Amino acid sequence: MRLIGIISSKPILKLHTITDHYKPLYTKKGDIMNDKIKAFIEDFKKIENKETIKINLIPETKTSLTGSNVAGWFYLPKTANIPTTDRGEQLMYLAQINCEELPENSIYPVKGIMQFWIFGGDYNLGNDYRRPTSDSKKRVIYYPEIDEHFSEEELREMYEPQKDKKEDELITPINDGAPFAMSFEKTSQWTMPNDFRFEEVFVEKWNQNFPGKQIEEIYEMYDIDEEEVDEIMEALDISSHTQIGGYGHFTQEDPRMYDDFEDYTELLFQLDSEFGTDDYYILWGDCGVGNFFATKEQLRNLDFTECLYSWDCC
Repeated sequence: MRLIGIISSKPILKLHTITDHYKPLYTKKGDIMNDKIKAFIEDFKKIENKETIKINLIPETKTSLTGSNVAGWFYLPKTANIPTTDRGEQLMYLAQINCEELPENSIYPVKGIMQFWIFGGDYNLGNDYRRPTSDSKKRVIYYPEIDEHFSEEELREMYEPQKDKKEDELITPINDGAPFAMSFEKTSQWTMPNDFRFEEVFVEKWNQNFPGKQIEEIYEMYDIDEEEVDEIMEALDISSHTQIGGYGHFTQEDPRMYDDFEDYTELLFQLDSEFGTDDYYILWGDCGVGNFFATKEQLRNLDFTECLYSWDCC
C-alpha cells in the first residue's frame, strides 16, 4: 500500500499584493486585532450559516459491516457488486455513513447507507480534472435499505481493488490508524474562505462594515496589509474539515467556481488530512483534502450518479 503524498502540479491560487494606500485596520500590540475587525469577524460568522455535521474519526476502531467508518469493511448486499471503473477494475473503498447513526438533520435521508469509492490504481485517486463529475473512477452509492449482505469473510475473498501497475501497490490517502469509526456532532458553519461563494458574501459584508474602505474583490484588501488580511482569513477558517454538509474546503481552488459546476452546492462528504500521534493518519498528497458534492436535485432524488468529486493538496 502506497500513501499518496505527492505535491500536485496544479497552480496554487494567490491573492496579489498591490501598493499600500490604507492605514492598518489592526492595532499592533502583540498582533491583537482592533475592535472593528473583531466585530466584523464575529458578524461574518453569523451570516449564511449552513447545517453541518462534524465528523470525528476514531482510529483503530472496527465497526460492524453496516457501521459508519473510514477504511474499514463495508456493507455490500447480495444483489450488488463491488463498483468498478469502466475497464472493470475494482475501485477502492473509502468510507460509508449509516444515516441512522447521524444526529437529526436535513442533509441526509433518515435511513440507509451512503458509500464513497475512489480509484487506488494511480496517483490521481480517481480525480478527473477535466470532468470532475465523471464516474469512471469514483462512485457514490446510496443503499436505502439494509438487506441480506455479504459477510466479512466473503468480502475478503471478493475485494481486490486495483493497484498501481508499475509499483504493484494500492495508492491511498490512508496512511495509518485504519479502520476509523466515526462520531458525529451537529453544528452550523459560516462560509469557508476556500468555498466559491465566499468572495461575494465577504465583499458585501466588508463594505457594510467599512464603508470608507470599499472593495469589489478580495484581492483589493491586500492594498491594506497582506499580513493583516491573512490573519482575518485564518480567523474565518476552522482546524478540521472532515464533515457532512456546510461549505467546501480546498487547498488550491474550488472546481465549482466554473459555470458548469456551480449547482453542486451540497457537500455529501469531506475527508481532510488528519495528523495522528506521530504521523498522518490520513494524507491527501501534501496535506490536502478530498470532497464529494451533489446538486440539490440529486439529493432530493437520492441519485448520486455523476456527483462532483475533487481532491487537491498544497
